[in-house]
Amino acid sequence: MELDRETLKQAAEEALTRPSSAMFWDDRLFETHGAVFHWAELSGDVLEESNYLTALDRITGAAGDNADEHVIDGTSRHFACGSLRTIYVQVYESYEDEECECEPFFEHEEGCERDEESWYCQNFCLFECDGEACLPEEQEFTAAFVEAVELALYLKGGGAILDDSDYSEREWKVFEETLREAVEQAQKEYTMVDTCADDEAIAQRFYMDESTTHRNQWSCPDDVSWEIVEEEYRETRDAYFLERATEVYRWNVLGYNPDQLELFAA
Repeated sequence: MELDRETLKQAAEEALTRPSSAMFWDDRLFETHGAVFHWAELSGDVLEESNYLTALDRITGAAGDNADEHVIDGTSRHFACGSLRTIYVQVYESYEDEECECEPFFEHEEGCERDEESWYCQNFCLFECDGEACLPEEQEFTAAFVEAVELALYLKGGGAILDDSDYSEREWKVFEETLREAVEQAQKEYTMVDTCADDEAIAQRFYMDESTTHRNQWSCPDDVSWEIVEEEYRETRDAYFLERATEVYRWNVLGYNPDQLELFAA
């Protein structure tokens, strides 16, 4: 996306606008570095997490060797959302290290005929460059800031996901964690009767059963119903112990050895 300078100027003004209630120890924030992306870490919003970390990776990549200087991954605490992470990006390229080469010059007031060596002229007529004359007519935006603005405009323009693959992987990971928590909750009902080996065997059977709801209908964390998991885990458990009981019956009652080689008459 090719950004015009007016769009970048407006974005710079917004990014560098300091919140009225903000308190920071770092004097770069809202002075040279503007806020571009936020993420409440404890919100549980997988999409927000994916977009934030994807943006951080791309902005850092755009900064290249200047990443440590131009990009700040800041963290602050807030009573409403807990830990809040914010990407701050240096808006303009820095010229502070460049030395001013302009010579001091006299600009006498109208009618001033004093000698330039006089106290008056030295204090009121002699001017030194304040540095602005040594800067380009328009300051250059950092590559990191340009990348940040492009990403922000993409999301503002209707785009929802910065990286589909990253988002899908994160969502699936949370789905698996949520499903595991639901299974562990279902297992608590049988804590006093089932062994750890039973728990593991039944859980694996539950996860691999193609007929369960989680295998053919669910794909994201919000889909997981703890009530359905509890019911289907119970059914899986019943089938597991029925199978074990059948094996014991065939062995002890019918005298069937599961390892015995069976010969069939022609």
